[in-house]
Amino acid sequence: MSDPTAIEEYLMTSDSKAVKVLLWLLKHRDRDNVLSYTLDAVALECNVTKVTVNRVFQKLYDAGFIEKIRNGQYQMKRV
Repeated sequence: MSDPTAIEEYLMTSDSKAVKVLLWLLKHRDRDNVLSYTLDAVALECNVTKVTVNRVFQKLYDAGFIEKIRNGQYQMKRV
C-alpha cells in the first residue's frame, strides 16, 4: 500500500491550483466533513484567486461531492 503522505507531497508539487485548493479543503474539514470557511478565506489561505476557488467548488457541486449548508459552511460527502 502506498504512503498517503508521499502521495500528498507529490500532489503538492503540482502546479495545479485546483489540486492545491482540493488538498487544502480535505485537510481543513472537521470530523463531520464540514468546512466552515468562506470562499474568500479559502482563496487567501491557498494563495489563489476567488475565481479559482469558485471554479473548484462548482466542479465539486456538479459532481455531488460538496453541498452548501449556508454561507461559509459546506458539507463534503464521504468518499
